[in-house]
Amino acid sequence: MSKAVLSRAKLTKVFWFFFSKKTFLLFLVGQAHAECVMNRVASVPITLWNERIFLPVTIEGAPRMMFLDTGAGMTSLSQDTATSLSLLRDFDHTTDVFGVGGQESHLYIAQTNKMTLGDLVFSGKSFPVSAFSERMADGSAIGGLIGADLVSKYDLDIDIPHRRLGFWKVSGCSEIKPDWPGEASGTDMAVQPSRHVSLPVKLDGVRVDLLLDTGSPGLVVSTRAAARAGVSPEMLEESRPLQGHGINDRAFSAWLHVFPRLEVAGQVYGDARAVVVNSGRMKDGGDGLLGIAFLKRGRVWVSYATGRFYVEHGTAD
Repeated sequence: MSKAVLSRAKLTKVFWFFFSKKTFLLFLVGQAHAECVMNRVASVPITLWNERIFLPVTIEGAPRMMFLDTGAGMTSLSQDTATSLSLLRDFDHTTDVFGVGGQESHLYIAQTNKMTLGDLVFSGKSFPVSAFSERMADGSAIGGLIGADLVSKYDLDIDIPHRRLGFWKVSGCSEIKPDWPGEASGTDMAVQPSRHVSLPVKLDGVRVDLLLDTGSPGLVVSTRAAARAGVSPEMLEESRPLQGHGINDRAFSAWLHVFPRLEVAGQVYGDARAVVVNSGRMKDGGDGLLGIAFLKRGRVWVSYATGRFYVEHGTAD
């Protein structure tokens, strides 16, 4: 065989190896993308009552309504639920609960065999028990609250306008596209060790970090954050004074202020009514709370799996 033929044979072999390797690399890249999996595991109807998101659950087979509170680190049951269902109680262990006002409560623990939320099943769970004086529109007692300890295991598709809450299992994804017909824009969010979600937003062009709190009826901002956004003490004195109550009915001072511009994930919303609380930093070091008043404006997606928060386009002002 001539040297020319040998050279062509070697070149063919090298080219085949290179082509195969490249194809293999492309295959690996394809496999990496294919590993991003999104599965909706539950879709639950929302009842909006008294500026709270209520969800239907069953506890030991008995139906109850519990409200979603992403600002609460732990799910808790009402005393009415624990008593009426004769749940086994543990009085030897208590749980400290902290909230606005800084007061702590010592609660006992109730043990459940099975709690369902749509198609989600939570077995063998123990929950702290607290007093909930509020009742539903029909006079029935509240079953308790669903906290971040349960919901942070999923991505949440919160659609208050259409009264649905979707639970998604997301794995292998660094970025997602919400399963919506329209467009969405997103921003990074920080998930605290407490499982609270902190969002970077802008009030009148100034960045503040707010905790996403479905247990809060509206926008809450600390006086220090409001000052950074240009709200002076004199302006607050001219605002409407409020008297609020936090955990254990501890009173705190506040004022009602309207920020002309609220920006979340690149979307701009006008006339953001806020309760300005006489405080420096709030729980988990945040500047305030982003609550139901914002979530009612449109659909949002809380991606605990990727650390991203998305808002639906077309809902901003």
